[in-house]
Amino acid sequence: MLKLVRRSQGQLYRFFSSHLEVKHDLKLKEFSLGDGTEKAVLQYKDLSPSSIELKHTIVPESLQGKGLGKLLADAAFEYALDRSLKVKVSCGFVQKYLEKHPKSEFKDILVI
Repeated sequence: MLKLVRRSQGQLYRFFSSHLEVKHDLKLKEFSLGDGTEKAVLQYKDLSPSSIELKHTIVPESLQGKGLGKLLADAAFEYALDRSLKVKVSCGFVQKYLEKHPKSEFKDILVI
């Protein structure tokens, strides 16, 4: 389970999973994590004040196969749950992730 930590004055949210940190930048509309030189990113857009669309996940080849896409998807859904947002999924990776790892709390907020 990811732990959500909010910065008091900023637009940045942080999600921690063991030693990995997922950053959420509200201005760029993306969740990201990386090693400083490369980063994996899940991009989204606001559809309305009560819904977001998960658009695209990018994981550099050097970071693939390490579960980073899963952490990004989990962070996006945890953010949506925390904010009571509905989620539309356009990203192929996130669609496959949901098929392989169905979570009832995520299904409740999905928009088809």
